[in-house]
Amino acid sequence: MLGWLRNWFLRPSPLSQWSVSISDDRIVTSDGLGTQRELRVSDLRKVVVATDDSGPWGADVVYLLYSDDGDPVGLFPLEAAGCDAFLAWMSRQPGFNDRELIRAMASTSVARFIVLDRQPESR
Repeated sequence: MLGWLRNWFLRPSPLSQWSVSISDDRIVTSDGLGTQRELRVSDLRKVVVATDDSGPWGADVVYLLYSDDGDPVGLFPLEAAGCDAFLAWMSRQPGFNDRELIRAMASTSVARFIVLDRQPESR
C-alpha cells in the first residue's frame, strides 16, 4: 500500500549526478547534464564551502573552486560523486584548514568558509 512512499525515499538524489575528479594535473567538475569545467591544479587558489539553511531537504553544502579570477571556476555539492576523494586530496594540500571545514559541516546558516587557501607556485 505504501510502496510509492518507499520508492520516493529510495530514489536517487539529483545531486548525485554531479561529480568531481582529479586526474593528473586537472580538477574536473560536472553537473551530470553535460556541463563540465576543468581547472589546472596549479591554478587552484582557494576552495570555499558555502552553506545555507535549507537543512536536509536542500543542497545545503556546496564547494566552490577559485583560481585568480573573482568568480568560481568550478563547483559541486557535497553529494557529488568523487567528493570524498576530493576531500582526501584537499586535506593533504598546503593551506588546508581543517577547523574551517569542521565549522562548515556544522553550519546551519547561510555562510562561507575558506577551507583551502593556496599561494601561487613559484617558477
